[in-house]
Amino acid sequence: MSWQSDGLLAATSWRIVESHLGVVAVGGDDVVVTQVLLPHEVVGPLPTGSGSPLVATAAIELAEFLGGERTRFDVPIASAGTPFQEAVWDALDLIPYGETRTYQWVAAVVGRPRAPRAVGQALGRNPIPLLRPCHRVVAASGIGGYGGGPLLKAALLALESSSR
Repeated sequence: MSWQSDGLLAATSWRIVESHLGVVAVGGDDVVVTQVLLPHEVVGPLPTGSGSPLVATAAIELAEFLGGERTRFDVPIASAGTPFQEAVWDALDLIPYGETRTYQWVAAVVGRPRAPRAVGQALGRNPIPLLRPCHRVVAASGIGGYGGGPLLKAALLALESSSR
């Protein structure tokens, strides 16, 4: 598996975070975090890099989040998406910890109220899940999709619900 795909900023340093929800990897450089890999994406060895202190801090913050001890992240993040994707990803910051919003809500926030499916597609390309909480977006009729799968999404929502 390639750890850098089209539309992703390169990560020069990686850290692994082990949790009860599985192994997560966080990547970036000395300035920003650019990628988070969910458990199903962490297959095989990750490239080693400079050992960025920022990535180490991001790994600590992710471990605290996954342990129910942190409700927001302080590390800087960056991504490379289309203007629509970036708008959708930015809208995720408006969803408080422990709460959910619908795809329709996000579509309205980004000025495209008739595009909830396009919102779902943009969320599926989120290179920084967890740090950009796409798991907080649900379908009007249920949990909806998630890049990490419905069980991980449900577990993340339960974690946030129980940590409030």
